[in-house]
Amino acid sequence: MDAAERPIGPRAATALLLVEGYCSLAIEMIALRVLAPVAGQSVGVTSIVVTAFLAALALGYRSGGRFPGEVREKVGWNLAAAAAWSAFWLSRFGVALAFGATEWIAPLWQVALYAAVAVGPAAYLLAETVVLLVGSGAGASASGKAGGAFSASTLGNVAGGLLTALVVMQHLGVAAALALVLGLLLTAALGAWGRLDWRLWAPGIAAAVLAGGNLAVERNGLAVATAHADYAVEAVADGARILRVNGQNASREDGAGIGHPYVEWIEDRVYGKARADRPARVLVIGAGGFTFGRGRPQDRTEIVYVDVDSRLVEAAAAFLGAPPRSGAYAAMDGRAYLLRHGEAFDAIVLDAYADRTTVPAHLVTREFFALARSRLAEGGTLYMNLIAPPGPDRLATRIERTLRTVFAWCRAHAAGDAMRWHNLVLACERGELDGDRAVYADGGARGEMDRSPAQRRRW
Repeated sequence: MDAAERPIGPRAATALLLVEGYCSLAIEMIALRVLAPVAGQSVGVTSIVVTAFLAALALGYRSGGRFPGEVREKVGWNLAAAAAWSAFWLSRFGVALAFGATEWIAPLWQVALYAAVAVGPAAYLLAETVVLLVGSGAGASASGKAGGAFSASTLGNVAGGLLTALVVMQHLGVAAALALVLGLLLTAALGAWGRLDWRLWAPGIAAAVLAGGNLAVERNGLAVATAHADYAVEAVADGARILRVNGQNASREDGAGIGHPYVEWIEDRVYGKARADRPARVLVIGAGGFTFGRGRPQDRTEIVYVDVDSRLVEAAAAFLGAPPRSGAYAAMDGRAYLLRHGEAFDAIVLDAYADRTTVPAHLVTREFFALARSRLAEGGTLYMNLIAPPGPDRLATRIERTLRTVFAWCRAHAAGDAMRWHNLVLACERGELDGDRAVYADGGARGEMDRSPAQRRRW
């Protein structure tokens, strides 16, 4: 009997649907992760990718219901083609090509185009596969078969979503997560076809070569790759080293403890204001390489570092060549930390980034700044690092305006001599006038009444 004439049995169909479901959601998770260094991690990026994925599923379900031919070969080809397509577009080569070729358009349009080209076709092919396998289900009725097929696929989705993000990417890396997906898809394709066929060789070889190259680039080019970020250590011309997190220059280390100019500026103020009777309590949101305070007297501060990645200590050790300086570390979101912990800090340093220039959106709101202020001791200061162009910038202007709705007194300090970007540090001190909304207008004499006695004497 020819392979094309053999139906797929119920057990085999269930196994194929579990693999399809796992790989389907794993592809979506991997796509969101590989976008982090080039587009950041935001609600907008996630929304676009999920929308493209769901649209492709809808088209694939529709197409699968209309397919008139032999199911076994079609299922095998779909799985193999999804593997080959994902092997390129979810690799570092594919992402670099996609965003290099579209750098002239707005960032979210880049994401939309990438999602349509890179994620959509694979989702379409896998959705077709689900409907094609409905007829092989064990149910007696059409509804029973459909329910069983979509249930198996969804169980695979659950496993793919949890294991990919929380286990495989976090502990083995992004390239390993992609290689696992490709291996499962190609194995399932072979199982569906039931025999070796020359038509499986081309996508199989392409996927294997691309997966191997992607693994080599990640292993040789990065210190650590996790579900949250790529960490790379680079030497620079002055003999120092920098830690790059998702492409962003996160920390500098030169052996003497001298960091980036904006960090030194913040440290000068934190250590300069430290009291003689006790160490200053400092919260650093966005730990980088744990270099804040490096080269300064350790007994002058008690530092708590907060960042989302549990493997950041490992990346920092690779960067520094030794365990990072003493200090507590909480692997969690900075806003969540402030909500769960009520202790007061003399300084809070906000230096968190999703990619090269993007601050997480939930860390720039009025509500977050009010929360941060509530965790400052009286006279304590919130320091926020922004990466901004030298001239007027909409984001920096609006963040500073938002800060001033919470803090009465803020100052801005520009550090660095970059022609395109520099570090703009906003330092806002907690004081008794915070929240004051009074403004002066024609027809009132409030401006004269608010002058202090010292000002009146000078007049």
